[in-house]
Amino acid sequence: MRAKQFLSLLAFLICAVPAFAAAPVEKRVIQDKRSNYSLDVSYPRTGQRNVDATLEAYARALAKDFLDMAKDATPEPGPWSGELTYEVVRNDAQMMVVAFTWYTYTGGAHPNATSEHFNFLLPEGARVEIAELFTPKGIQRISDISIASLKRDLTGPDGMSDIDWIKRGAGPNARNFASYSLLPREIVIVFDSYQVAAYAAGPQEVRIPLSQLKDVLRPDPRAPAPSFDCTLARSDVEQSICSNRDLARLDRHVAEAYAERLMWAESDAKRASIRQGQRDWLRTRDGKCLVVRQPLAACLMGVYQARLAVLNQP
Repeated sequence: MRAKQFLSLLAFLICAVPAFAAAPVEKRVIQDKRSNYSLDVSYPRTGQRNVDATLEAYARALAKDFLDMAKDATPEPGPWSGELTYEVVRNDAQMMVVAFTWYTYTGGAHPNATSEHFNFLLPEGARVEIAELFTPKGIQRISDISIASLKRDLTGPDGMSDIDWIKRGAGPNARNFASYSLLPREIVIVFDSYQVAAYAAGPQEVRIPLSQLKDVLRPDPRAPAPSFDCTLARSDVEQSICSNRDLARLDRHVAEAYAERLMWAESDAKRASIRQGQRDWLRTRDGKCLVVRQPLAACLMGVYQARLAVLNQP
């Protein structure tokens, strides 16, 4: 990376403009309460069209899914509940960052909570994922730092985790760091309950100063970031992926889901089957999309979405 590019990117990531007035934030709510359930969803309205569309779609989808399930809930052993809360953790000229927590109780032994963080590049309001900010070496470093921190906090004679559990939940797969907040001087990673430790340990947080990651930043977080190095792209399929941000993101998501399935495979035979399935899909991808009578990118988008749905199945 040229020195000028690097300095420009670093300034973009860590230097908020002191005189910049934060965007106004208005709280919106979706509520519904019955004898057998209650729903209380909150989300922000910022006045930025792309940001607001993304956040509202997320909140409404959660509400709909909960209500679809809760219509058959019984009041015993207790009414079901769903509560979405949020915190605007960054609001400056460079980024808007919103951290959500979704609390649910659906009749089990205890309630559950999951996190979802949205990091938006401004002024256009495009959501940026962690693998679009950092190189693969950066994801590896974030993993190494996270594992070391979690090991200190969670293992030992009275610990609520073990090193294998931590390595699975904080290994170098960008999926493990989906709930992150990029702040002016650090990046904060949240690991949900069960991801790296027992439920009783609660969610875990790792804070990493950006000074430890400055040499593994991607030159342009808005540039396509597929699972492979675009400087080595040769085929028409690879070049199409490298020219489309959404398609590159799908390619990366498929690679991440594939790696996760391999990690959780219970036997060598199962891992061999997963690998063969991926090889077969890659041949189908290229064979189908290079001959169909539609734009290559459109064909690839559909093929990738279908593959991702398969890989994400329980």
